[in-house]
Formats: sequence, C-alpha cells, structure tokens
Amino acid sequence: MKSLLIVSTKGSSGRTTLTCLLARHLQCTCYWRVLVLDLAEPPRCAHLLARYRYEAIVSGNRAPASQESARSASGGCVHVLSANAIDGLMSRDDPARTRYYANLRHLLSAVAPWFDVCLVDAPALPDLRAVCAEALVDAVLSPVAVSPECVTCASAVINGTYGIRNIRARLNPVLRFTGILPVVAVPAAMEQAWTKVMETTLREWLIADPASPRGYVWLPHLTSVCRMEPFTPADSEPAARDADMPEALRAGATCLDVITHRLEAIQDGTVPSLRHAEVCDA
Repeated sequence: MKSLLIVSTKGSSGRTTLTCLLARHLQCTCYWRVLVLDLAEPPRCAHLLARYRYEAIVSGNRAPASQESARSASGGCVHVLSANAIDGLMSRDDPARTRYYANLRHLLSAVAPWFDVCLVDAPALPDLRAVCAEALVDAVLSPVAVSPECVTCASAVINGTYGIRNIRARLNPVLRFTGILPVVAVPAAMEQAWTKVMETTLREWLIADPASPRGYVWLPHLTSVCRMEPFTPADSEPAARDADMPEALRAGATCLDVITHRLEAIQDGTVPSLRHAEVCDA
C-alpha cells in the first residue's frame, strides 16, 4: 500500500477537497482500493464523500473487513477512517504524541493488505498529528492557496521546523516530496503580480507538467466537493472532453492525472529519479 499525506501550514488551503477529489479519481480511473485516513478535527472527508454518494464506506472504531475493501462493481472502492472514531488516536493524555505515532504506525501496517493507496488528510502544520503522519508515509503533497502569503506557506512546508527537509533528516529518510500544488480561487488570480513571484520563487517545487501553458499543474478552488464529478468523466473520449471542458475543470482533471502518475511512480520505484523528489536532498 502506498501512502500520501496531504498537508499545509494554513487552514482553507484545499487539503480536504483535494483528498476527496483524488480518492474519487483513483477509484474511477485506476480502479484502486483507496483508504482515506482523516486525522483532521473536525473530520470532513467522510461527510463530503458520503454526502455526495461516491461509494465511500464510512468506518467507525474498527479496521475494515476484507469484504468491505473489495473492489466495487465499478472496479475500485473508497473507504474512510476518521481519527476521532479510533480509540488509539483519541488519547488526550499524550502531549508528545508518542502513543499517537505508535498507534498510527500500527494502523497503517494493519490496513496495508486491503488497500492500494492511503490518502491522509492531516491538520495543518505544526500540529504533531501531521508530523507523526509525515514520519510514516511514503510521500507528501502540499496544496497552497494562491495569495500574497503563498510563498511563506510553501517555504514553511519545505524548510520549517517540521517541514519536509527536517522530517527527512530526522525521522523519515525515504520521504518523497511530490511538490507544491497551487490552489486558485479564479483563473484571473494567476495573472496577479504576486503569482509571478510565486512562480519564480517556487518553480523547483511546483509539480511539472510540460503540456500545461504554465509548465506546472494547479487546482481550481471548489466551494463544494460535489463539483468533483466533471473532473472524472468516465465514458467520453479524452479529446472530446478537452474541447468541451472549461479551463478550470480541464486544469483540475490534468492535476489529478499528474498526481496519479506520481503515485504510480512510487510503486514502480522510479520516484527518486523525478526532480521533485530531490528537493529535500540539499
């Protein structure tokens, strides 16, 4: 089972929406068995996925049974585990999160045979629950809302006390950094002067996409996860979809495709050769 942590240093950066979008995409396009582990407070992934009937199995205080994690008729499944329903992740008498780390490690090991990928939605850094997840997962992806503060937020994810570089040096030497994912409220925001500063400053950490006019992928900000459906059309031809799809939806679909390829690369053992996996080596 591969594992991807979606984390940032600020709320409202699009972590939960991206987690739900990616879970749905992996289920529908790759037919993967997807575990969504929601460590945030309050947990929202289960609510969003179940609300819009995306075949998500919402689990309580137990590991999923093998028949629950079997592929659905469409070929994949999404299973949601919320931390507030798991006794081992709910202890309040654990300020250093040592028991939390041990229990989270055990949980990931226990569910690994039943899923192809685990997507972890964690609280914003420097919350120690997010740090525990950083120390255990295969890769980290950081959505950053495009704003005048986005460079500072991205720098904290990469170079902060609990950023990627420090976690690799101290706790998880094989941690891969998928990259920074700009989340854009409206396409017009991409023309702002501070967006150009972001592109120049963070170019090495943006997720490259040679086919994109900007050379990297970005995700349109969605006010509701119900709008994820246009991102993953199942039956139409790709060329026809691209011609009819608005720019924001096309950018979202491309973004999910590129992230999926990065996850597949982890399985193939080729991620170290990707430029963005090397940003923490300095």
